[in-house]
Amino acid sequence: MKSMVGLLFLLGLMVMLTACADDTPPVAITVGEVCQQEPGTKVVVDGFLSLPSFLICEQGQCRINFQSETGNVLVELVTSDEPRNNRLMMPPDPYTEDDLQVIMADGAAADRTTPVKITGLVKRPSENVCYLDGHSVERQ
Repeated sequence: MKSMVGLLFLLGLMVMLTACADDTPPVAITVGEVCQQEPGTKVVVDGFLSLPSFLICEQGQCRINFQSETGNVLVELVTSDEPRNNRLMMPPDPYTEDDLQVIMADGAAADRTTPVKITGLVKRPSENVCYLDGHSVERQ
């Protein structure tokens, strides 16, 4: 009887988690439109990544530049010292713009010349601050 109750509990939990999963397709926008979106909007954006003058990193994530001909915004990526998919490889200290290396979703490396497509959530921690929380980095 206990195993049946446990099984029903696990089944109910799986149904709840599946119902709560966000399967909303991302909205395709330009870099210049990122900060015009509502906070929490899931977007997909094309552009190029580059290292800023100084790196802003907290809790294993860094914000770097993301730009296109329509504008620029910061994108926050999880960092790693070892190559891992959808991660920014931590650059040396000091670094140059050529030290940028991001491991994309397919495991290939991207640098500042690689056109990428980032899927993530628009974050707006204050009225004057906006950035893209990047979850997936793919080749355009």
